[in-house]
This record gives sequence, structure tokens and C-alpha cells, in this order.
Amino acid sequence: MNRSKLLLTVLFAIAFLGFIPTAHAQIAEGIGLSQDPLPSSSRGVAMGGSLISDATGVDALQANPAALAPLAERDVEIGLLNRDHGSTATFFGNASAASLDATSLGSLGIAAPFAVTQGHFAIGVSYDRARDYTTTYSFKAVNPSSSFFNTQGFLTGYGWVPLSGTGTGNRSYLQNYDLAYALGLTYDVPDSGTYTLATPFTGGLQQSGTVTEEGGLNAVRLGGGIDIAEGVSAGATLNILFGTYDYTMNYQEQDVNGIYAKDSLFPPAKFQQANIMTSLHQDQNGASMKFGLQVRRSIVNLGVTVETPEWMHFTESSTLTGTANFGTNGVYSSDQALNLPVYAQEYDVTTPFRFGAGASIHLLGFTGAASIGYQDMSQLRFSNGTADMSALNDTIRADLGSVLSYQLGAEYVFPLIGVSLRAGYSYEPSPYKGDPSNYGISAISGGLGIKLSKAIDLEASLRHATYHTNHAIYNDLTPSGTAASANITDDAISRNDVSVTFSYRY
Repeated sequence: MNRSKLLLTVLFAIAFLGFIPTAHAQIAEGIGLSQDPLPSSSRGVAMGGSLISDATGVDALQANPAALAPLAERDVEIGLLNRDHGSTATFFGNASAASLDATSLGSLGIAAPFAVTQGHFAIGVSYDRARDYTTTYSFKAVNPSSSFFNTQGFLTGYGWVPLSGTGTGNRSYLQNYDLAYALGLTYDVPDSGTYTLATPFTGGLQQSGTVTEEGGLNAVRLGGGIDIAEGVSAGATLNILFGTYDYTMNYQEQDVNGIYAKDSLFPPAKFQQANIMTSLHQDQNGASMKFGLQVRRSIVNLGVTVETPEWMHFTESSTLTGTANFGTNGVYSSDQALNLPVYAQEYDVTTPFRFGAGASIHLLGFTGAASIGYQDMSQLRFSNGTADMSALNDTIRADLGSVLSYQLGAEYVFPLIGVSLRAGYSYEPSPYKGDPSNYGISAISGGLGIKLSKAIDLEASLRHATYHTNHAIYNDLTPSGTAASANITDDAISRNDVSVTFSYRY
């Protein structure tokens, strides 16, 4: 699936400003909410997130709440998470590298058993970094055939001002309300009568930029597990979700070949370069429930989980600002415009049900674990927006499909030295129909657990994930109606997640 087509559909469906990242804030956000969450412990990270049947202590709240039941001691855990995101993006045949890293509190929780007349019962509460949004990519190349400054979206803000109009006080109105005109990137218009916004930019400019996404989704989890038969337990976790998402794009077009150095006294003549800054902030709030079942036999554990849809409410605002340099003809900025809008909207997201199953084997200090997860991503839904979202949901039904992910993990405990060696592998396919396999997230992981004393454990893990994707910088029409586009055809992503967890049992 070409994200360019999807972005264009969404942009026109919601009538939003050209550079404001609606696909990121909406379809991509919905996908991000639905993807496999970060394991809450270093053990879970090291073993590839395969602990549906074999979670222990606080991490069972996220993996399978039924696994809380056999807890024999109080368990207190605290962990840190560091993510390093690397990108190599190909834009008009030119590759650009970018990287970004972030450190956050990964987990903090306590779980405790309670005496019952028969079987086991335990409850727990935790704070987890459920998802981390740290991403970035850069691009730089000459676009021979189009310019963002010569697109209908940029010239009109998708309806904020008309491309053509008739009135009085045209110049003052456009100066205050239209970024393209305020930056001098269009030809002048008559102050009264008929006007049409037009630019000289038809291609040959060097386009460059950097996109960064930051923030994360946090979860406060409240749950418990109880034996319902010998060796069989059931559990449930309430997930209270909250977080923030920030998107920024620094975009530039520069006349590196002197194409538009025409000798005239007024912009857009003598154009040298222009910079556009897009900023979006989003607050996220919601909830979900997870139910689990665990069966424990002498050397084999089995686990099943069902997670309800995440019901999320998003509140976002975004701005578009810029500067333009015309050499001796002056420098223009968005500060000269008085009423450029702050775009704001609210909407709800409902993710699909998530189903999981897993099995593990324990033999002579060795644990092997495997699990699978299933979601029908075509059931992702957006609602209650400031604009009609039916077209967005139609696009989701047409372009997204089912996702079957799997996770594998292994652990060996060296009893004489109190060290656990762990490794894992996981794969989560892309939800877009027709995407190649390398658009899925493939991750290898490993880690160590060190028993510092009978009650204290220190764990560390590293997960290295890779996948490919693409990005649309813009896909639009020129004022004359011809196609104008700039796309990153391939972005090779690598992510390194480092997790350190300290646990105390008493």
C-alpha cells in the first residue's frame, strides 16, 4: 500500500491544511495504538514479548493477568527504557540518515498475594510505558517536476482562502490569512476585483526537511488473578491510558541552481529559500480491559488473553509558520500575518479486539516460550470528529487487513551463579494489504537477569527491531490542475530498545 495515496485521501476527506500530518495523527495513530505494546519488564523485552503463558509478578498485569495468581511473595519493580530510532530515507534517489533517542520511566509497580482458603489470589498495580512514539526521518534532493509552494493545498490552506476570488481589500485579507501570500511566495494581486493566486515555482528546487515524532502512551494498570481450579487461574486488568504525541516538520525549498533569480523589485523574484515549520500537539486519554487464563502443569504452561478495544479520545492542535528569503528583495515571515489559524480538532479512536495465546515449557533450568497475537485492523474506527470521518473509515476498511504476529523466547538459569540468560525473536506484519514482508517489524532481543540476593534481581535487555516504510511529503494538484508530488519511496528503520529493571521480592 502506498501511503501517499492514503495521505491524499485523508487530507481531502477531512479538509485539513496540506502539511498538518492528518494521517500520522489519525490512521497512523490508530495503527500505533493497535500494535504490540512494549513488554513491561526487561525479562519480557529480552524474551521477545512471548510471556502470555509465563509472566511472573508485576509484568503479568500487561502480559496475562491470570499469571498473577501463583505469586508467592510481594513483588516491587521499577524500570527504565531508552529508545534509539534510526532512519535511512530515500528521496528522489538520494539517501539521508537521521536518528533520535529518548529515555523514560519504563515501569513502576507492586503486586502482592493474599491468603485464600484454597488455591491462589494476587492483585497488582503498575505504571508502564505502553508505547513510545520516538521516530524521525530526513530528506534532501532536487525535485525536478514540482514545488510544494505551487500546490493548491499550500496556496489555499484547503479552503481557508479561495484560490481565486473577487472582492475588495484582497491584499490585506490574504496578508492576514494566507501563509503563501504573507511569505511573498505568490505574485501580487489587485486590491479590488478578481484575483488568482499563482507562483512561478514549477520545479528544480532543492527540497529538504526533518520530521520528528515524540511522546508516548502510558498505562496505569489495576488487576488481579485467582485460581479457579487446580493449576488453572483467571485474571483481569483495567488499563487507564494517557499520553502525549508531538509532531514537528522543518521543511525547506532552496534555489540551489539559481532558476528563480529573475531581476525584479518584488517577490517572488530573487527567491533564494523558504522554510516552513509544522507543529502538532496531541493529548490522548482512554481505557481498555484485558482478560486472561493460565493453565499450569508440571513442565508446561498455557495462556490465553483477550483485550477489549482501546477507547481513546484525542485532542490536538497544530500550526503552520514560515520564513522566505528573496535576497535584496527582503525576508518575509509568518509574523507579518495577523490571523493565521491554529487548527484544532477532537476525535475518538476505537481499536480492534486483540486475541493472544501462548505456551511455555520448563525443563532443567530452561524455559522456552512462544505466543501469537491476532487483530483485524479493518475494524479500526474513528468517530466524533470535528469533520465527517466516514471517508476515513472507508479507507481503513479498504486498505487495512488482519494481523497475525508471533513471539518466541528462551531463558536459561545458571543455578550456581544466579544468572539468567535470555533471547527472543518477534515479527509483526504490516496491517496494510499488499505490503511486502519487510514492512513488518522484525525484532531480535537478548538480556541478562542477575540475582543480587535472595530478594533482589537486576535485569537488563536489548531489542533490535528493523522494518521499512514510505512517506508522502505532499501529493496534490497545482493551480492549473496537474499533479504535484514529493515522496520518500523507502525508509529503512532500525530501533534499539534498552530496558533495565530492578525488582525486590519480600
